[in-house]
Amino acid sequence: MGNVLVTGGAGFIGHHLVNRLLEDGNVVYLVDDLSASVVDVNTYFREARVRSVLSQMLAHYNREEDTRDPNLIFVNSDYAHAGIVDLIESGNIDTVYHLAAKPRVEWSVENPIESTHENFTKVLILARACAAGKSRLVFSSTAAVYGNIETLPTIEDSEKIPESPYGLSKYCSEQYFKLFESLYGLDWVSLRYFNVYGPGQPGDSPYSTVVSAWCHKALQGEALRSDGDGTQTRDMIYVDDVVSANIRVANSQILPQRIYNVGTNTSVSNNYIRNKFVEKGYSEVIHAPARSGDVKHTLASTEALRKLGWEPKVSFDEGIKKVFDYWVL
Repeated sequence: MGNVLVTGGAGFIGHHLVNRLLEDGNVVYLVDDLSASVVDVNTYFREARVRSVLSQMLAHYNREEDTRDPNLIFVNSDYAHAGIVDLIESGNIDTVYHLAAKPRVEWSVENPIESTHENFTKVLILARACAAGKSRLVFSSTAAVYGNIETLPTIEDSEKIPESPYGLSKYCSEQYFKLFESLYGLDWVSLRYFNVYGPGQPGDSPYSTVVSAWCHKALQGEALRSDGDGTQTRDMIYVDDVVSANIRVANSQILPQRIYNVGTNTSVSNNYIRNKFVEKGYSEVIHAPARSGDVKHTLASTEALRKLGWEPKVSFDEGIKKVFDYWVL
C-alpha cells in the first residue's frame, strides 16, 4: 500500500490498473486530460472516495486534512503540468505508472512531430520529476521498438529497428531513462507491451485494436475491415495480465534488469481472430491494404518477466470470450 500516481488512468489499460491499485489499498492520484478516456471517473469509480483537484491547486491540497479521506484523487490535467511535476518532486509518490500516450502507429506516421512531443519530449519532464522525488517510474513502452525483425520470439536484447515515430519515441525514452539513472538516480522500469486487448477497449477510435474494432463493427452490423492478407500474427495479451505485470515490477525490490517484454509467448493471426467472429455469425469482410508502419509478426519472449514471478493467466481463446461477453456479441 502507498501513494501512487497513474497517468492516463481513465484510459483503457489505465482504468483497469487504477481498479487493481484501489483494491490493493493504495491511494491513487489519477491524472488524465480525458482526450482518450474510456470511463467517466466519478461514475466508474463510484465505490471509491473520489476527490477532484485542479492541477493548479495541487500545491495547496493536503489529503491528510481532507475530511472525505479520499483514496482516489482525480486531476484532469496534462501529465507534464507544473502542478503534477511538483507533486511528484515532493517525494510523496511511491510509484508513477506512466500510461498516457498517443499510441497509434498509423497516427504517428502521419503526425511525426506531434507524436514525438507527446510520446518522448514530455516523458522526459516526468522522468526528471521521478528522479527528484525518488519515485519508481513504471513506463508503458511497446513492442514497436523492435520493428519488423526476423528473429522470433523477440527478447529484450533483440535488435531495435522501429518503423514508426511512435516506436522510436518509446525506444529513445528508454535510452534517456538509462542516462537519467546514471545522472540523477532515476529508478525506472520499462514494460514493452505487445498487443493488448480486453473489456473496455474502445472500438471506434484511432487507437482501436483489431479485436475491439471488429467488435464495434459487428455490433453495428457492418463489415469487418481486414488489413493486408490476414496472415500477420500478433502476440495478444489480455489487459488483466498487463495490469499484473505493472504491479509486479512496481513491487519488486530487486530488478535484475530494467526492461521487460509483456506478452504471452504465443501468437495468433488476424485470420484466426476473424474466424472467432465468423463462429459468432459475423462473416462479412472488407479487405484493405496493409497499413504503413505496421510489422508483419510479433511474438514475445517473456522469460525475464516470468523470473520475477509473473505469468499471463488468460489465453487468447479465454480472453476473446470475455470480450464478446462485454460487447454482448
